[in-house]
Amino acid sequence: MENKFKFKINIILVLLSIFIVSALNMISPKDQTISEEENRALAKKPEFSTQSLFTGKYIRDFESYFADHFLFRENLVKYSKNISTLKGIKRNEDVHLVEFAGQNVGGENAGGNEQANSNGNLLILNDTVMELYKFNEKTSKSYADMINKLQEQLGNNTKIYSILAPLQIEFITEEKYKNLSDSQIDSINYVKSNLSDKIITVDVYNPIKEHINEYVYFRTDHHWTALGAYYGYTGFAKAAGFDAISLDKYEKEEAKGFLGHLSTVNPTDKVTNNPDDVIFYNPLVKSSLIVHFYDKETGEKKSYEGKVISKSYVDKDQKYGIFMGGDFPLGIIKTDVKNEKKIMVIKDSYANAFLPFLLPHYSEIYVVDPRHYKENIIDLVKENNIGEVLILNYIKTTNFDSYINSVVNLMK
Repeated sequence: MENKFKFKINIILVLLSIFIVSALNMISPKDQTISEEENRALAKKPEFSTQSLFTGKYIRDFESYFADHFLFRENLVKYSKNISTLKGIKRNEDVHLVEFAGQNVGGENAGGNEQANSNGNLLILNDTVMELYKFNEKTSKSYADMINKLQEQLGNNTKIYSILAPLQIEFITEEKYKNLSDSQIDSINYVKSNLSDKIITVDVYNPIKEHINEYVYFRTDHHWTALGAYYGYTGFAKAAGFDAISLDKYEKEEAKGFLGHLSTVNPTDKVTNNPDDVIFYNPLVKSSLIVHFYDKETGEKKSYEGKVISKSYVDKDQKYGIFMGGDFPLGIIKTDVKNEKKIMVIKDSYANAFLPFLLPHYSEIYVVDPRHYKENIIDLVKENNIGEVLILNYIKTTNFDSYINSVVNLMK
Protein backbone atom coordinates (compact mmCIF):
# COMPACT_ATOMS: atom_id res chain seq x y z
CA MET A 1 0.00 0.00 0.00
CA GLU A 2 2.84 2.34 0.90
CA ASN A 3 4.60 1.59 -2.42
CA LYS A 4 1.43 2.48 -4.35
CA PHE A 5 1.19 5.77 -2.46
CA LYS A 6 4.83 6.62 -3.22
CA PHE A 7 4.28 5.72 -6.85
CA LYS A 8 1.29 8.08 -7.07
CA ILE A 9 3.25 10.87 -5.38
CA ASN A 10 6.11 10.41 -7.87
CA ILE A 11 3.71 10.55 -10.81
CA ILE A 12 2.13 13.74 -9.44
CA LEU A 13 5.55 15.34 -8.88
CA VAL A 14 6.68 14.46 -12.42
CA LEU A 15 3.49 15.82 -13.96
CA LEU A 16 3.67 18.93 -11.79
CA SER A 17 7.30 19.51 -12.85
CA ILE A 18 6.37 19.13 -16.50
CA PHE A 19 3.46 21.56 -16.04
CA ILE A 20 5.61 24.17 -14.26
CA VAL A 21 8.43 23.98 -16.81
CA SER A 22 5.92 24.16 -19.69
CA ALA A 23 4.17 27.15 -18.14
CA LEU A 24 7.44 28.96 -17.52
CA ASN A 25 8.58 28.15 -21.06
CA MET A 26 5.37 29.59 -22.53
CA ILE A 27 5.59 32.90 -20.62
CA SER A 28 9.36 33.36 -20.80
CA PRO A 29 10.59 36.11 -23.22
CA LYS A 30 11.74 34.88 -26.62
CA ASP A 31 13.45 37.98 -27.99
CA GLN A 32 16.89 36.38 -28.29
CA THR A 33 17.90 36.09 -31.96
CA ILE A 34 21.46 34.70 -31.80
CA SER A 35 22.98 31.94 -29.66
CA GLU A 36 26.31 33.24 -28.41
CA GLU A 37 27.31 29.75 -27.25
CA GLU A 38 26.70 28.18 -30.67
CA ASN A 39 27.53 31.16 -32.94
CA ARG A 40 24.33 30.79 -34.89
CA ALA A 41 20.96 32.42 -35.49
CA LEU A 42 18.04 31.08 -33.51
CA ALA A 43 14.88 30.07 -35.35
CA LYS A 44 12.20 32.74 -35.58
CA LYS A 45 8.53 32.11 -34.83
CA PRO A 46 7.02 31.08 -38.18
CA GLU A 47 4.16 32.96 -39.78
CA PHE A 48 1.03 30.86 -40.08
CA SER A 49 -0.48 30.17 -43.47
CA THR A 50 -2.82 27.47 -44.70
CA GLN A 51 -0.32 26.35 -47.34
CA SER A 52 2.55 26.00 -44.85
CA LEU A 53 0.27 24.06 -42.47
CA PHE A 54 -0.82 21.53 -45.07
CA THR A 55 2.70 21.04 -46.42
CA GLY A 56 4.01 20.43 -42.90
CA LYS A 57 6.43 23.36 -43.11
CA TYR A 58 4.68 25.33 -40.34
CA ILE A 59 4.89 22.40 -37.88
CA ARG A 60 8.57 21.78 -38.69
CA ASP A 61 9.43 25.47 -38.33
CA PHE A 62 7.49 25.77 -35.07
CA GLU A 63 9.30 22.74 -33.65
CA SER A 64 12.63 24.39 -34.50
CA TYR A 65 11.44 27.67 -32.94
CA PHE A 66 10.29 25.92 -29.74
CA ALA A 67 13.53 23.94 -29.43
CA ASP A 68 15.67 27.06 -29.93
CA HIS A 69 13.79 29.06 -27.27
CA PHE A 70 13.39 26.39 -24.60
CA LEU A 71 13.79 27.64 -21.03
CA PHE A 72 17.44 27.75 -19.86
CA ARG A 73 18.53 26.42 -23.26
CA GLU A 74 21.63 28.65 -23.51
CA ASN A 75 22.86 27.47 -20.11
CA LEU A 76 22.27 23.83 -21.06
CA VAL A 77 24.29 24.31 -24.24
CA LYS A 78 27.08 25.92 -22.21
CA TYR A 79 27.16 23.02 -19.74
CA SER A 80 27.20 20.55 -22.65
CA LYS A 81 30.19 22.33 -24.19
CA ASN A 82 32.02 22.27 -20.84
CA ILE A 83 31.43 18.53 -20.52
CA SER A 84 32.67 18.01 -24.06
CA THR A 85 35.84 19.93 -23.21
CA LEU A 86 36.43 17.69 -20.20
CA LYS A 87 36.13 14.69 -22.51
CA GLY A 88 38.82 16.12 -24.78
CA ILE A 89 36.48 16.98 -27.66
CA LYS A 90 37.84 19.99 -29.56
CA ARG A 91 36.54 22.16 -32.37
CA ASN A 92 38.72 22.49 -35.45
CA GLU A 93 36.51 25.02 -37.25
CA ASP A 94 36.70 28.78 -36.90
CA VAL A 95 33.02 29.78 -36.95
CA HIS A 96 31.33 33.13 -36.40
CA LEU A 97 27.79 34.38 -36.91
CA VAL A 98 27.48 38.15 -37.28
CA GLU A 99 24.74 40.62 -38.11
CA PHE A 100 24.93 42.25 -41.53
CA ALA A 101 23.47 45.62 -42.55
CA GLY A 102 23.50 44.52 -46.18
CA GLN A 103 23.78 46.36 -49.45
CA ASN A 104 21.28 48.48 -51.35
CA VAL A 105 18.79 46.31 -53.21
CA GLY A 106 15.96 48.82 -53.56
CA GLY A 107 17.47 51.88 -55.14
CA GLU A 108 15.72 55.19 -55.61
CA ASN A 109 12.70 54.09 -57.63
CA ALA A 110 10.84 51.95 -55.11
CA GLY A 111 8.63 54.60 -53.57
CA GLY A 112 7.16 54.29 -50.09
CA ASN A 113 9.20 53.36 -47.05
CA GLU A 114 10.24 49.80 -47.87
CA GLN A 115 13.43 48.40 -46.41
CA ALA A 116 16.08 48.75 -49.11
CA ASN A 117 18.95 46.94 -47.42
CA SER A 118 19.50 43.19 -47.37
CA ASN A 119 19.66 43.00 -43.57
CA GLY A 120 20.42 39.58 -42.13
CA ASN A 121 23.21 37.43 -40.81
CA LEU A 122 26.54 36.28 -42.18
CA LEU A 123 28.20 32.95 -41.51
CA ILE A 124 31.98 33.14 -41.35
CA LEU A 125 33.33 29.61 -41.75
CA ASN A 126 37.11 29.54 -41.63
CA ASP A 127 38.22 31.80 -44.54
CA THR A 128 34.79 32.10 -46.23
CA VAL A 129 32.02 34.61 -45.55
CA MET A 130 28.50 33.71 -46.68
CA GLU A 131 25.15 35.48 -46.64
CA LEU A 132 22.30 33.51 -45.08
CA TYR A 133 18.93 33.34 -46.83
CA LYS A 134 15.41 33.33 -45.39
CA PHE A 135 12.37 32.54 -47.53
CA ASN A 136 9.65 35.20 -47.70
CA GLU A 137 6.50 33.76 -49.25
CA LYS A 138 4.72 37.08 -49.71
CA THR A 139 7.52 38.93 -51.50
CA SER A 140 8.49 35.86 -53.53
CA LYS A 141 4.93 35.79 -54.86
CA SER A 142 5.16 39.54 -55.59
CA TYR A 143 8.43 38.94 -57.46
CA ALA A 144 6.73 36.38 -59.69
CA ASP A 145 3.75 38.71 -60.21
CA MET A 146 6.14 41.47 -61.29
CA ILE A 147 7.59 39.24 -64.04
CA ASN A 148 4.09 38.17 -65.10
CA LYS A 149 3.05 41.82 -65.38
CA LEU A 150 6.07 42.53 -67.57
CA GLN A 151 5.09 39.68 -69.88
CA GLU A 152 1.49 40.87 -70.07
CA GLN A 153 2.53 44.37 -71.07
CA LEU A 154 5.08 43.25 -73.65
CA GLY A 155 2.88 40.56 -75.18
CA ASN A 156 3.66 37.20 -76.74
CA ASN A 157 6.08 38.58 -79.34
CA THR A 158 8.73 39.17 -76.66
CA LYS A 159 10.48 36.22 -75.01
CA ILE A 160 10.83 36.62 -71.25
CA TYR A 161 13.49 34.67 -69.33
CA SER A 162 13.91 34.46 -65.57
CA ILE A 163 17.14 33.62 -63.72
CA LEU A 164 17.47 33.41 -59.93
CA ALA A 165 21.07 32.82 -58.91
CA PRO A 166 21.59 30.90 -55.64
CA LEU A 167 23.92 31.88 -52.81
CA GLN A 168 26.99 29.91 -51.79
CA ILE A 169 25.49 28.77 -48.44
CA GLU A 170 23.12 26.49 -50.40
CA PHE A 171 25.95 24.20 -51.47
CA ILE A 172 28.15 23.78 -48.39
CA THR A 173 28.42 20.22 -47.09
CA GLU A 174 28.31 20.98 -43.35
CA GLU A 175 24.62 20.39 -42.63
CA LYS A 176 24.70 22.09 -39.21
CA TYR A 177 25.70 25.35 -40.91
CA LYS A 178 23.74 24.89 -44.12
CA ASN A 179 20.58 24.52 -42.02
CA LEU A 180 21.00 28.08 -40.77
CA SER A 181 19.69 29.12 -44.18
CA ASP A 182 16.39 28.21 -45.87
CA SER A 183 16.36 25.99 -48.95
CA GLN A 184 17.04 28.09 -52.01
CA ILE A 185 16.00 25.44 -54.51
CA ASP A 186 12.59 25.29 -52.80
CA SER A 187 12.33 29.08 -53.07
CA ILE A 188 13.38 29.08 -56.72
CA ASN A 189 10.75 26.42 -57.43
CA TYR A 190 8.14 28.44 -55.52
CA VAL A 191 8.76 31.50 -57.72
CA LYS A 192 8.68 29.25 -60.79
CA SER A 193 5.32 27.77 -59.74
CA ASN A 194 3.83 31.28 -59.64
CA LEU A 195 5.14 32.34 -63.05
CA SER A 196 3.04 32.29 -66.18
CA ASP A 197 3.78 29.37 -68.50
CA LYS A 198 4.77 32.03 -71.03
CA ILE A 199 7.87 32.82 -68.94
CA ILE A 200 10.99 30.75 -69.73
CA THR A 201 12.65 29.83 -66.45
CA VAL A 202 16.39 29.21 -66.66
CA ASP A 203 18.09 26.56 -64.54
CA VAL A 204 21.41 27.93 -63.30
CA TYR A 205 21.15 26.04 -60.01
CA ASN A 206 22.17 22.62 -61.32
CA PRO A 207 25.03 23.81 -63.57
CA ILE A 208 26.55 25.53 -60.51
CA LYS A 209 25.89 22.55 -58.25
CA GLU A 210 27.65 20.24 -60.71
CA HIS A 211 30.78 22.43 -60.52
CA ILE A 212 30.59 23.52 -56.90
CA ASN A 213 34.08 22.19 -56.14
CA GLU A 214 35.47 24.75 -58.60
CA TYR A 215 36.03 28.44 -57.88
CA VAL A 216 32.44 29.50 -58.61
CA TYR A 217 31.90 31.82 -55.61
CA PHE A 218 34.12 34.39 -53.97
CA ARG A 219 35.08 33.73 -50.35
CA THR A 220 34.96 37.38 -49.29
CA ASP A 221 32.07 38.66 -51.42
CA HIS A 222 28.44 37.64 -52.01
CA HIS A 223 28.77 37.43 -55.81
CA TRP A 224 29.51 34.46 -57.99
CA THR A 225 32.84 34.53 -59.81
CA ALA A 226 33.12 34.81 -63.59
CA LEU A 227 33.42 31.02 -63.63
CA GLY A 228 30.17 30.69 -61.67
CA ALA A 229 28.55 33.18 -64.05
CA TYR A 230 29.82 31.12 -66.99
CA TYR A 231 28.07 28.00 -65.71
CA GLY A 232 24.95 30.11 -65.25
CA TYR A 233 25.36 31.22 -68.87
CA THR A 234 25.42 27.58 -70.02
CA GLY A 235 22.02 27.15 -68.38
CA PHE A 236 20.74 30.22 -70.20
CA ALA A 237 22.13 29.00 -73.53
CA LYS A 238 20.22 25.75 -73.11
CA ALA A 239 16.97 27.58 -72.34
CA ALA A 240 17.47 30.10 -75.17
CA GLY A 241 18.24 27.41 -77.75
CA PHE A 242 21.85 28.17 -78.71
CA ASP A 243 25.16 26.45 -78.05
CA ALA A 244 27.26 27.82 -75.23
CA ILE A 245 30.79 28.72 -76.28
CA SER A 246 33.43 26.56 -74.64
CA LEU A 247 35.36 28.35 -71.90
CA ASP A 248 38.70 27.27 -73.37
CA LYS A 249 38.02 29.61 -76.30
CA TYR A 250 38.51 32.60 -73.99
CA GLU A 251 41.72 34.32 -72.96
CA LYS A 252 41.83 34.34 -69.16
CA GLU A 253 43.35 37.03 -66.93
CA GLU A 254 43.23 37.66 -63.19
CA ALA A 255 43.46 40.42 -60.62
CA LYS A 256 44.87 39.35 -57.27
CA GLY A 257 44.15 40.63 -53.78
CA PHE A 258 40.37 41.20 -53.82
CA LEU A 259 38.65 41.60 -50.45
CA GLY A 260 34.93 41.85 -51.13
CA HIS A 261 32.26 43.72 -49.23
CA LEU A 262 31.48 40.81 -46.90
CA SER A 263 35.05 40.78 -45.62
CA THR A 264 34.55 44.20 -44.04
CA VAL A 265 31.88 42.92 -41.63
CA ASN A 266 33.56 41.77 -38.39
CA PRO A 267 36.55 40.43 -40.33
CA THR A 268 38.73 37.60 -39.04
CA ASP A 269 42.41 37.07 -39.79
CA LYS A 270 41.59 33.93 -41.76
CA VAL A 271 39.39 35.98 -44.09
CA THR A 272 41.52 39.10 -44.49
CA ASN A 273 44.74 37.07 -44.91
CA ASN A 274 43.19 35.03 -47.74
CA PRO A 275 41.87 37.49 -50.34
CA ASP A 276 40.16 36.37 -53.52
CA ASP A 277 41.50 36.46 -57.07
CA VAL A 278 39.17 38.00 -59.65
CA ILE A 279 39.51 35.89 -62.78
CA PHE A 280 37.98 37.37 -65.91
CA TYR A 281 37.66 36.30 -69.54
CA ASN A 282 38.31 38.70 -72.41
CA PRO A 283 35.36 38.98 -74.83
CA LEU A 284 35.53 37.03 -78.08
CA VAL A 285 33.80 39.69 -80.19
CA LYS A 286 34.30 43.42 -80.53
CA SER A 287 31.80 45.59 -78.73
CA SER A 288 31.08 49.13 -77.58
CA LEU A 289 29.30 50.13 -74.37
CA ILE A 290 27.56 53.46 -73.87
CA VAL A 291 26.53 54.10 -70.26
CA HIS A 292 23.61 56.44 -69.56
CA PHE A 293 23.20 58.05 -66.13
CA TYR A 294 21.45 60.99 -64.47
CA ASP A 295 23.27 64.01 -63.12
CA LYS A 296 22.78 64.04 -59.34
CA GLU A 297 22.23 67.80 -59.19
CA THR A 298 20.25 68.55 -62.33
CA GLY A 299 18.71 65.15 -63.11
CA GLU A 300 19.90 65.61 -66.70
CA LYS A 301 20.56 62.40 -68.61
CA LYS A 302 24.20 62.08 -69.62
CA SER A 303 26.40 59.35 -71.06
CA TYR A 304 29.97 58.12 -71.31
CA GLU A 305 31.83 55.32 -73.05
CA GLY A 306 32.31 52.30 -70.82
CA LYS A 307 33.83 48.84 -71.19
CA VAL A 308 32.33 45.39 -70.78
CA ILE A 309 35.61 44.28 -69.20
CA SER A 310 36.97 47.33 -67.41
CA LYS A 311 40.63 46.63 -66.67
CA SER A 312 41.03 49.97 -64.90
CA TYR A 313 39.63 48.17 -61.84
CA VAL A 314 42.43 45.59 -61.75
CA ASP A 315 44.47 47.76 -59.40
CA LYS A 316 41.51 49.11 -57.42
CA ASP A 317 40.05 47.71 -54.20
CA GLN A 318 36.60 46.99 -55.64
CA LYS A 319 37.80 44.61 -58.31
CA TYR A 320 34.32 43.28 -59.06
CA GLY A 321 34.03 46.53 -61.01
CA ILE A 322 36.10 44.79 -63.70
CA PHE A 323 32.75 43.46 -64.88
CA MET A 324 30.88 46.26 -66.69
CA GLY A 325 32.56 48.95 -64.55
CA GLY A 326 29.92 48.47 -61.85
CA ASP A 327 26.22 49.34 -61.76
CA PHE A 328 24.51 52.12 -63.74
CA PRO A 329 20.96 53.03 -64.85
CA LEU A 330 21.24 51.99 -68.50
CA GLY A 331 23.96 50.55 -70.67
CA ILE A 332 23.70 49.81 -74.38
CA ILE A 333 26.15 47.27 -75.79
CA LYS A 334 26.57 46.97 -79.53
CA THR A 335 28.62 44.10 -80.96
CA ASP A 336 29.90 43.17 -84.39
CA VAL A 337 27.55 40.15 -84.43
CA LYS A 338 25.28 40.53 -87.46
CA ASN A 339 22.26 38.49 -86.36
CA GLU A 340 19.97 41.44 -85.46
CA LYS A 341 19.11 39.78 -82.14
CA LYS A 342 18.49 42.17 -79.26
CA ILE A 343 18.02 41.44 -75.57
CA MET A 344 17.30 43.60 -72.53
CA VAL A 345 18.69 42.44 -69.17
CA ILE A 346 16.90 43.71 -66.05
CA LYS A 347 19.31 43.00 -63.27
CA ASP A 348 21.13 43.40 -60.01
CA SER A 349 24.93 43.25 -59.78
CA TYR A 350 25.01 39.45 -60.17
CA ALA A 351 24.45 40.01 -63.89
CA ASN A 352 27.66 42.02 -64.31
CA ALA A 353 29.93 38.95 -64.49
CA PHE A 354 27.33 37.16 -66.66
CA LEU A 355 26.85 39.79 -69.38
CA PRO A 356 30.23 39.39 -71.17
CA PHE A 357 29.27 35.83 -72.14
CA LEU A 358 26.20 37.10 -74.04
CA LEU A 359 28.25 39.16 -76.51
CA PRO A 360 28.75 36.47 -79.18
CA HIS A 361 25.00 35.82 -79.37
CA TYR A 362 23.43 39.27 -79.73
CA SER A 363 23.95 42.34 -81.89
CA GLU A 364 22.62 44.63 -79.13
CA ILE A 365 22.28 44.19 -75.36
CA TYR A 366 20.37 46.71 -73.24
CA VAL A 367 21.34 46.61 -69.56
CA VAL A 368 18.81 48.10 -67.11
CA ASP A 369 19.35 48.43 -63.37
CA PRO A 370 15.85 49.25 -62.03
CA ARG A 371 17.34 50.65 -58.83
CA HIS A 372 18.64 53.63 -60.82
CA TYR A 373 16.83 53.78 -64.19
CA LYS A 374 13.98 56.32 -64.40
CA GLU A 375 12.28 55.74 -67.73
CA ASN A 376 9.64 53.35 -69.01
CA ILE A 377 11.09 49.93 -69.82
CA ILE A 378 8.08 48.93 -71.95
CA ASP A 379 8.76 51.91 -74.22
CA LEU A 380 12.47 51.04 -74.27
CA VAL A 381 11.70 47.53 -75.55
CA LYS A 382 9.18 48.60 -78.17
CA GLU A 383 11.07 51.62 -79.49
CA ASN A 384 14.22 49.54 -80.04
CA ASN A 385 12.52 46.36 -81.33
CA ILE A 386 14.00 44.26 -78.53
CA GLY A 387 12.84 40.66 -78.94
CA GLU A 388 14.04 39.14 -75.64
CA VAL A 389 14.08 40.22 -71.99
CA LEU A 390 16.06 38.49 -69.23
CA ILE A 391 15.38 39.21 -65.55
CA LEU A 392 18.53 38.17 -63.68
CA ASN A 393 18.86 38.60 -59.92
CA TYR A 394 20.28 36.72 -57.00
CA ILE A 395 17.85 34.88 -54.73
CA LYS A 396 17.78 37.45 -51.91
CA THR A 397 16.30 40.03 -54.27
CA THR A 398 12.99 38.14 -54.02
CA ASN A 399 12.80 39.23 -50.37
CA PHE A 400 12.47 42.93 -51.02
CA ASP A 401 9.38 44.87 -52.04
CA SER A 402 11.67 47.82 -52.72
CA TYR A 403 13.37 46.16 -55.70
CA ILE A 404 10.11 44.66 -56.97
CA ASN A 405 8.36 48.04 -56.81
CA SER A 406 11.27 49.66 -58.64
CA VAL A 407 10.62 47.37 -61.62
CA VAL A 408 6.83 47.77 -61.43
CA ASN A 409 7.17 51.57 -61.38
CA LEU A 410 9.21 51.42 -64.60
CA MET A 411 6.20 49.83 -66.36
CA LYS A 412 3.81 52.71 -65.58
